[in-house]
Amino acid sequence: MKILSFTKHAIALSVSKPLIAAGFLAFGLMAQPAQAALTFNFNYLSPGQGFDDPTFGADRKAALNDAANALGAYFSSYTANLVYDVTSYSTDNSTLASAGSSTFEVPGTFQQTFAQSKILSNGNDANGAAADGVINWNFFHDWGLFDTVGANQLDFKSTAMHELLHSFGFSSYIENGGVDSGIQPGNQATWLTYDKFLTDAAGNRLVSDDGIFDPSKVAALTDGTENAAGVFFSGENALAATNGTGIAVYSPNPWVDGSSIAHLDDNSTATNTSIMNAAAHNTGLDTRTLGSLELAVLKDIGYTQVAAVPVPSAVWFMLSGLVGVLGVNRRRKTA
Repeated sequence: MKILSFTKHAIALSVSKPLIAAGFLAFGLMAQPAQAALTFNFNYLSPGQGFDDPTFGADRKAALNDAANALGAYFSSYTANLVYDVTSYSTDNSTLASAGSSTFEVPGTFQQTFAQSKILSNGNDANGAAADGVINWNFFHDWGLFDTVGANQLDFKSTAMHELLHSFGFSSYIENGGVDSGIQPGNQATWLTYDKFLTDAAGNRLVSDDGIFDPSKVAALTDGTENAAGVFFSGENALAATNGTGIAVYSPNPWVDGSSIAHLDDNSTATNTSIMNAAAHNTGLDTRTLGSLELAVLKDIGYTQVAAVPVPSAVWFMLSGLVGVLGVNRRRKTA
């Protein structure tokens, strides 16, 4: 069974045991329309604080709701109600938030997260009554909850969209040294669909079709320098969007737990303003739209109907709910 701790970046799940994921998301309370749409149920697990803070909780939930609507608008051709467990905390560290969704553990395969599977199947619940994902939010930081974000505040909605995308499968199970949950390179392991398209700078795949991480590619994971990533996302759509070069993936030296490989490259000019970077882009209003590179990744991992221009989020609403599951991908604050 695959269970990740909150210190890891990947997303995993135990088939019989519920997981715990970290990240962000939204809340609401309205009826689902007849048209295709994603809706969200959130179970808030930190009474009296964070999203349930008596003073700020309502605005925080509303901001999550707005962010989920904004992201869901890109997926307007799909119909699914996604359930997330949401926890809050306040700790003085660089982690802003984290999110995840579990998978089945089948060594030698590339798995969709449960949230991803549910979206792509238009609502089929592969993990039964358990939550489809988990979100964790650090309220130690000063968050700008609205469309006007203060010069010294972090953009809540941008970070929320970022974290939710991790639960949608925009993430990796690759750990430092090419390990996956203790399984060393050269052995079959369970990977995310995203991992199938990762290559080194020469275009050689990191993980083979039979789920084996190539030991000779370990160095690529930390081979990134400014404007020269060590790892690239090289799916068909990604190659088309970059004239055959692939999309630069965050692969710094040294390795950064919770950030390396699961994000686009902070150190490359082509990707350093993307919403799916590892670090928030300083303070003030941040990126809140998906660019062509993120859309290419999403298409390659299965979202063939993702929209380049989102449908206005007002065309559908949100729900509120409960339950539990796990995985972790962290967004950091820049130093």
